Amino acid sequence: MRIGRISGLAAALTLFLVACGSDGGGTDSDDDVDTGAASGDWAFATAIKADPGDLHPHLTTLAATRGVAAYMYDKLVYFTRDGEQLPWLAESWEVDGDSVTYTIHDGVTCSDGTPLTASDVAANFEFVTDPDNQAPVRGVLIPAELEITADDDARTVTLTAPDPDPFLLHSTGELFIACRAGLDDPDLLQADGLGSGMYALSERVPNDHYTFERRDEYTWGPGGATAADPGTAASITLRVIENESTAVNLFLSGEIDAVSAVGPDRQRLEDSHEQVTSGGTVGELFFNQADDHPSADPDVRAALAQALDFAELTAVITGGFGEQSRATAAIEPVACSYDAVTGQLPDFDPEGARAILDDAGWTAGSNGVRERDGERLSFSLVYNSTRGETTASAAELIAQQWSDVGADVTTRGMPPTEYNTVVFSAGDWDAVLLPVNVRLPSQLVPFFSGTPVPDGVNFAHLTNDEYEAAVADAMQLPGEESCPEWQRADQALIAARDVLLFADETIPTFLDGVTLELGSDGIVAPTIRAVS
Repeated sequence: MRIGRISGLAAALTLFLVACGSDGGGTDSDDDVDTGAASGDWAFATAIKADPGDLHPHLTTLAATRGVAAYMYDKLVYFTRDGEQLPWLAESWEVDGDSVTYTIHDGVTCSDGTPLTASDVAANFEFVTDPDNQAPVRGVLIPAELEITADDDARTVTLTAPDPDPFLLHSTGELFIACRAGLDDPDLLQADGLGSGMYALSERVPNDHYTFERRDEYTWGPGGATAADPGTAASITLRVIENESTAVNLFLSGEIDAVSAVGPDRQRLEDSHEQVTSGGTVGELFFNQADDHPSADPDVRAALAQALDFAELTAVITGGFGEQSRATAAIEPVACSYDAVTGQLPDFDPEGARAILDDAGWTAGSNGVRERDGERLSFSLVYNSTRGETTASAAELIAQQWSDVGADVTTRGMPPTEYNTVVFSAGDWDAVLLPVNVRLPSQLVPFFSGTPVPDGVNFAHLTNDEYEAAVADAMQLPGEESCPEWQRADQALIAARDVLLFADETIPTFLDGVTLELGSDGIVAPTIRAVS
């Protein structure tokens, strides 16, 4: 069961819906909201690239599932792209060191008509932190251990962590809140969902479409949004469309109102439609530092890092639409904004890389592949094949540049299930392209330190004393005060070539006659509005 949980979590992080951007998350349109649409005479439609499967919001962090769950479930706090913290289910909150107390809005109801109490909210955290439930968000997206108390009369929920946590508000405030009947009967959550959101699932046709109907009694939306606000959609339909060209064609024909495009089809829309942007890390490279792998040698890691042209790799892996990464936690709205990458990655210097290997005793054999003490400098580079041609091309470029300095490299693209088994269980890899996308740097600690796989999620077997010291210091500081220490932690990883972080991608969502905002899980449903 443990390996299954780790594989599922790995899938979540490699396929995690990246939802950050450069423009604050809303459109720049000057169009007016269509006040006539509030009467329920319009329906919003968009495309999703994969079926979400099991809809239980706490038992997966897969992008496809979280993106659909976001239409049904509220969160406690709305974190905007501008860094604001706005009321949602919680009308207010107080943070005190290692605890946060939320006061829940009065009058919140679930889609089954039952009231949502403070005890119901607390039950969500109790479910997630119960090890028996094996919730993949436990210990990564929210703390693994919490003391949880609720007062229904005062409408308060207090969450206390065993140790100081600079981002306790950020992590707990973003948990999807399911309703009591669903927590008591998980089948209700897995099949239909049961939340307090503005929309409730009315029709589910797997691998085809999901339709949601507006709940007219809804008044507790992010920042005060209500179902009665002008321009609010009466219904929302998510069409499952794997092929991006097909989705763009449907958008151009007016059959859907919003579409995300990252391939060549985005050029058909760039100059003609409003857009909001999201994004995250796509170029992130790790070495397997277990004892039986050549990259356990820091000289090998240093040489192979210096053999890479990161500017060219960034252009290739993003299709020319990306930029250099800045920090390990890249999903907007980020809790810490800093640049830990500029000046930390080595310059492209193949001759210097060869010199490092020469000095470390790796000599060229008759076939040009370097050897030392009978061991060949041989590497398997694995990557997620579903990330498309740009990732495959980047893997081939890495292999070519490493071969140029004397490494024997085999690239292996594989689907997510196999990929996650290889990386998080079997350990049969030497280097991996694995973009890990989260909002908070604290959420990455289990992946960059601590117990290695298969008993933990430290998949690369990293041990970095400087990183761990910076993390320890950061965890003692509140909120943004901890950010300089997290920057120091990132820089320690890059300096040791434990993490080669080089490319962020930008994903536009094009809009036709609507405005909306993006959160960490994609479109924030209560912000969708028709414009005239």
